[in-house]
Amino acid sequence: MQIETVRKRLEEFEQKLDRELYHYFSGRKDRLELTPVYSEYSDLFSLDTIREAESELKSTAESFESRRKSWGRIIAFLTDQHFELQLARLNEELAALESIRSVSRLRSEPDADERRKLAGLQADALAETEEIRLRYFERLQSVAARLGFANYARAREGISGIDYATLLNSFEEVLSLVEEEFAGRFRVSLETSLGISCAEAGVWDTAFWQTRNDRPEFFPARNLLPFVDTILSELNIRPEKPEVISVDLEQKGRDSRPCCIPVRIPDEIRIVMPSGEGSRHYAALLHEYGHACHFAWTSPSLPVETRVWGDKALSEGYAFLLENIVFEPQILARLRFAEPKQFLQFQVLHRIYLVRRSVGKTRFALKLFEDGPGDAPHIYSELMTSATGLRHNPQAWLGDFMDAFESADYLRGWALEAVLREYLRTRYGKGWISSRQASGFLKEIWETGQLYGADELCRELGFGGLAPRILAERLLEELIS
Repeated sequence: MQIETVRKRLEEFEQKLDRELYHYFSGRKDRLELTPVYSEYSDLFSLDTIREAESELKSTAESFESRRKSWGRIIAFLTDQHFELQLARLNEELAALESIRSVSRLRSEPDADERRKLAGLQADALAETEEIRLRYFERLQSVAARLGFANYARAREGISGIDYATLLNSFEEVLSLVEEEFAGRFRVSLETSLGISCAEAGVWDTAFWQTRNDRPEFFPARNLLPFVDTILSELNIRPEKPEVISVDLEQKGRDSRPCCIPVRIPDEIRIVMPSGEGSRHYAALLHEYGHACHFAWTSPSLPVETRVWGDKALSEGYAFLLENIVFEPQILARLRFAEPKQFLQFQVLHRIYLVRRSVGKTRFALKLFEDGPGDAPHIYSELMTSATGLRHNPQAWLGDFMDAFESADYLRGWALEAVLREYLRTRYGKGWISSRQASGFLKEIWETGQLYGADELCRELGFGGLAPRILAERLLEELIS
């Protein structure tokens, strides 16, 4: 097996796959067609190819450290896509079902009873897809077993190199540091915003909770692109070729979340998201630009396994770093935002809530893949309610288990963002956003693409590894300020 041949085909595959995803999520196509792409490269992601790559790694001498690392990354890439090859048709079926579901009104519905009814309708829609989602679960487990893993959770640990139990324990430990200050403020904010008791509130109320605590008059839709453009210019992080990153704010009615699709790293990066007013849209676009700038500044000389494959938390950390610029006091001052204290305190409460929810989702997934789906609805509701303090519909487990390990990437991304922000503020001052030296630093680490994992980057910066405690200390400081 020649490594250059594998690299060439992996790059071809990645570009075809990402172009298909872009055409679908931007609304240029009505149907997601993954099967033709995976069929063309099915031999590349076969079990035989994975075993052959593993043999290449074993036969590579320890002294060839760089080559061994490349083979390790390629094996992880092949293994990850082996799962996706087996799931391609199921993903197409689920995409077709999702495309006909009505857009949720939860974000704008002021009546608590109506929000609860809407959540019930969502649960009914999920129940109608139970058969296909259970097939999805069983496929994950069977493929993991064929690859030699005890279950899918262990397979994901093998692919990512992350010990999920250790990760969750570290986050639960640091969340306990903010619990005393968070619990009371969270309850007051919910009850004041929603007009119901915290005991009555459910996860279906959180979108409206966010809406009630936004200040859309300072974040009009017409200023979304000019605002982000100003931030990028001030940070001096715009790619040298401006056409490299394109933004598509028209999704032709598809109800999908914002996404950044790196069709060809570093030459063609697509951002797709709905336009709208409010700080969440401003934050979301900057978040996607964090991904996009990372990809666009990646050195083209890096091999494919270091440009397109690696620790997903790394790019999430960059994305969260840019996202949170919206909530910097000096930025709000420029928007003539008077008295932002309450607004900023809500953002901290919301961030802690999201961390708690991600911990709950990942904890549930570990138990689900260990024990099976027999009592999943009850366990899901119990675990998620305990993690967030809000009721969860038991049937919602059918949707949440499918991206639970993405939640683990978010947890590590939030921890990395806290480290990066601490580094930038310490080295370049609180006004690092206006520092050309800071932008030079960002471009320098972005050029390394996926060479480092989040933990490795933190060690390179002198923090001894990913440190969730830094995130907790920052959240606590902002909560009581």
